[in-house]
Amino acid sequence: MKITNNIHQLRIDFNIQLTPEKILPRFVNVIIVFGEKITLIDTAVKGSEEQIFNYIEEKGRSFTEIETVILSHSHPDHIGSAARINELTGCKIMAHEAEKSWIENIEQQVKERPVPGFFNLVDRSVKIDEFLSNKQTLNLGSEISVEVIHTPGHSAGMLSLLFCEDGVLFTGDAIPLKNDIPNYDNYVQLMASLDAIRKQDYQILLTSWTPAYTDKEEIEKLIAEGEAYLKQIDKAVKENYVGEEAEPLQFCRKTSATLGLPPFLANVIVDRAFRSHYASSTSK
Repeated sequence: MKITNNIHQLRIDFNIQLTPEKILPRFVNVIIVFGEKITLIDTAVKGSEEQIFNYIEEKGRSFTEIETVILSHSHPDHIGSAARINELTGCKIMAHEAEKSWIENIEQQVKERPVPGFFNLVDRSVKIDEFLSNKQTLNLGSEISVEVIHTPGHSAGMLSLLFCEDGVLFTGDAIPLKNDIPNYDNYVQLMASLDAIRKQDYQILLTSWTPAYTDKEEIEKLIAEGEAYLKQIDKAVKENYVGEEAEPLQFCRKTSATLGLPPFLANVIVDRAFRSHYASSTSK
């Protein structure tokens, strides 16, 4: 989908195999920046390179023009095809340094954050060629500059990207969706990042999970609902994570029930998010 002359958004559908009987349909957006060369923001899951390449060729360009891949963060639905695309194009891989270990060693990531069906989602590890930092400006072509904004919380090195000339802000997974899966590493940081996103100057908001937003009131509603949902979770966590657990995920199940979430979401990923409400903020 064309967002501006330079920026396109491509939806990639995939499934997470929660159990042999339970499949969770999901999707993720890949951002394609057409300049003199091509830049990808995220690469979706394993095997997505064909869909990405086909889209590029439909626009009269070649996948061999991909010069740079910017990974907003290290989670499997964002890095899944990065190694294969790097292998086929020789592109440069960029990300925040805080995501290094999980991008360059996916075995470590699955050990520390065991997403169901992880290796169905990620091709293999890939080396980061350049680390990106907060307020850094990149030149992706003539009149295509992007400001890097560190928006941690969902993950430690979560990056948002502000396309200055196009007035487009891509926030990846930094804005939680109301009543969706609680999936983040640091509640305090995430709340601060939502405030930082609100203060940016842009006309179009792109995320990993939604269509493009062009209405300022709708954008504010999205951010406000994310904040309200996090506060609702915080209240439920403080009510239920009390004392000693009799069995693993007991508090997670109780908190999920309080929030009205389906029972299958009582898992280690959600428990990780809930427990982050007791973590202190780390400076950017």
